[in-house]
Amino acid sequence: MGFAIRFVRVCSLFAVVLSVSIFSASLSFAADGGSVRLDADVISFEESTGVATADGNVRISDDEFYVTAPYLEFDNNSQQVTAFSSPGQKVSILTAGRRLEGDRLDYNLVTRRGRIINPNGKADAFFVKGKEVEVMPSQTISGGSKGENESGEFEAMEEEELAAIWSGATLTTCNQPHPHYRLEARSVTIYPGLKMVLHKAKAYLGNVMLLASPFDITVRLGEHTAQRIFPRLGYDESKGAGLGVSGSLNWNSGGLDMEFIGWSNEIFEMDAIARQYLTPDLSVYAGIMRAYDKDMDESEWRSRWGLDYSLRGWDMSVGWTRRELLSVEKSAGNISRYTLERNPEVSISSPWFPDPAVGGKYRIFGVWGSYREGLIDSANTYNRTGFGVQISGEPGARQNFTPFYNSTYTHYLYDDDIRDLQQVLNARAGVLFSVGRFDFKTAYLRQWTWGCSPMMWDNYEDREELYQEISVTIPTNQPAYYWNVGVRGAYDFRSDELAEMVYKVAYNNHCLLWEAVYRNDLRGNDDWIGLNLSINDLPSAGLRLFGMGSDLSDPFEH
Repeated sequence: MGFAIRFVRVCSLFAVVLSVSIFSASLSFAADGGSVRLDADVISFEESTGVATADGNVRISDDEFYVTAPYLEFDNNSQQVTAFSSPGQKVSILTAGRRLEGDRLDYNLVTRRGRIINPNGKADAFFVKGKEVEVMPSQTISGGSKGENESGEFEAMEEEELAAIWSGATLTTCNQPHPHYRLEARSVTIYPGLKMVLHKAKAYLGNVMLLASPFDITVRLGEHTAQRIFPRLGYDESKGAGLGVSGSLNWNSGGLDMEFIGWSNEIFEMDAIARQYLTPDLSVYAGIMRAYDKDMDESEWRSRWGLDYSLRGWDMSVGWTRRELLSVEKSAGNISRYTLERNPEVSISSPWFPDPAVGGKYRIFGVWGSYREGLIDSANTYNRTGFGVQISGEPGARQNFTPFYNSTYTHYLYDDDIRDLQQVLNARAGVLFSVGRFDFKTAYLRQWTWGCSPMMWDNYEDREELYQEISVTIPTNQPAYYWNVGVRGAYDFRSDELAEMVYKVAYNNHCLLWEAVYRNDLRGNDDWIGLNLSINDLPSAGLRLFGMGSDLSDPFEH
């Protein structure tokens, strides 16, 4: 009788196991902060070891993670996932809206760390492939705690964001079987939406190597400022022909950005700035540069240091400078240069707030500083306090027609008995529109000033100017390949003269944009020529494989 009972129990247990192995297509497991769901054609679970195996159309997921694979093993005790590919079907991981594929995945749901063999995927606009990739929370990698959003404001990366370290990586935005360009690196660290750091990088145009960089290359994603990651090429009337290189070195929670350039008129310039993050919201920096002053015809070593703090869109900075070379556009085509020391300067600005009344946006800002102008030891030091508001918008914008406005009012107070007050109202309005193959940009700028400053560098004047740009697209027999020729002029109503002309010739080569720029200063001798090679798929990042001539002011910015 006892034998019969034991036999029945064994048969019942075998039946249960067999039922789970064959008929069940879904299992759920308890996990820290949630649950893990496993789906497949066939699932087997061994209760004594806590290991589940799944075969055929496998899917496993939790709140932040989703994997598909032909075959998978899951250890419920350690929360370890091991997934395998099969011919014609890759392992796929999806997290934070980003997808990676490979031949094998090893990943832990608790630590959020893992690796993928023979991976490929996308990082923003880049197609990336490599030998192996490690994924982990961004906070565990040096330099991943902070980035800049599209407004230039520092913000912390979300907790669930996974950074990736690729080994033997190739990157390109070109979707052709044989890319027009590619970047190869021994390893690439990717902080999604923030930046990529390429170690031992090389750039190729087709099969021709453009340059092998001795530095790390940092590509910041989502910025509106121009980035040159390889050579600088150009010509300046005062300095001659120029050739330079830029790059970076990265360490725990910081980095060093460097740029060197030599000119044919025996002029050497360089800039190096190091930044270290003390917390996700607070960083300190220090930099040194050698810059040529065209007006004084001399090169000087110049330094700067300070700290930046950002929280919920509010930005604050405290900075000191020594022998700073400051270029100020006092009027169209009229760029004045000053040597300045800040001892220190403190500034704060708010995030942009929506303005429902006019459909635009606004922000407020303030600044206090102690300044000394010039290199003479006996030069006076002045304290300045400023505060103001900026508004911006695009009323009635529609396809191929965008009117815009941008206005800033600033009130300055000085500790000078005679010149103790200055008010500046800068207003700009214009329109961008297209007619067939022609693009038009128009901007009217008006500036009013009341009072004056005891210093020259921030002693502003009234302005009234009109900027007009016209460009035309010239197609070829291939839609993704075309020429664009443009010209921009600046007219000064106060002096009743044409102040500046800018000429551009560009060739769009599918994923790349070649552009030659010539700036003709009609008021002086500040003429220059630049040649740029930009990546089309990253227009907001302003990423350039090489180039010069990106320092033009943009009167159409809004």
